Amino acid sequence: MKCLDLKGKYGFSSEKDRIFPPMVVLEITNVCNLECIHCPHVLISKQKDYKPRHMKWETFSKIVEEVSLHDNIIFRLLSDGEPLMHPRFLDMIRLAKNKGITPINFITNGVFLNEEMSAGILEAGVEVVEISLDALTKQTYEKIRKNSDYELVMSNVNRFIELRNIKEAQTKIMVSIIDQPESRHEINEFENYWTPKVDRVIKRKYTSIGGLINISRIQQANEEKRWPCPQLWRRIFINVDGYAEYCVEDWHDQSIIGDVNETSLREIWSFPEYEKIRSLQLLKRFSEIPYCAGCKDWQARDWKYDYFYALEKVLRN
Repeated sequence: MKCLDLKGKYGFSSEKDRIFPPMVVLEITNVCNLECIHCPHVLISKQKDYKPRHMKWETFSKIVEEVSLHDNIIFRLLSDGEPLMHPRFLDMIRLAKNKGITPINFITNGVFLNEEMSAGILEAGVEVVEISLDALTKQTYEKIRKNSDYELVMSNVNRFIELRNIKEAQTKIMVSIIDQPESRHEINEFENYWTPKVDRVIKRKYTSIGGLINISRIQQANEEKRWPCPQLWRRIFINVDGYAEYCVEDWHDQSIIGDVNETSLREIWSFPEYEKIRSLQLLKRFSEIPYCAGCKDWQARDWKYDYFYALEKVLRN
């Protein structure tokens, strides 16, 4: 079944995307060194059932092997933890690059982006690195990014840019800021400061992350205008244990659709359960999909402008 609505507005962009997800997102660790006010990690990490862990090398290798069989799959390392905290992070990106995977992208908070790490990333040939900063000034930064070090991060980011330029590496650098109450007043200054230095500045929408963040601070859209979620046709998320989930915002693992340790990504992507969820989304019967029923973040999932657009734009420059 090709998941398109009657007007062809939503669904797979091509037959290739129907067969295999155009973006594979990996949570290689659920450990993070910060306690940012817009991130659920501070809550999750204090729950009794939280177990800090890194993705096993065998799981990662199996995923890399399969993704390498497909051309131009966006391979992203991010989500519930800080990717650079995985003890084999550099080995991971080297393996993926040696297998010919492109483009590779990851998001980091910049704390561990030291000289050695920066050199390793650039030498590996990672296509796009995004540094999540969320503020320009020290005062605002420290309100948002708890347990971080403003001077260290700014030094790391600027040195990373400098090394990239010295080595004439092809790696594209993006910095991002979330449009939240604490930083809204300096977003324009943030863009003006970083635009001459990096390849792209991203302004992210402020979301509740599956309802885990105080949604009273977030302006809600009209539920009657809700559209199908593009994630179901554009990306698949693999959590730290190797379980595939249909929602990248699912911090409680309630949208598990398959086990990559036992089944291929290609098979999971075409599971009847997946197809049923897509069909229900197209029919706007959201209440019948367990994890989607109470979603408050759908308005941040734009079919016209999403991370695909950002990556395409930055890679084209």
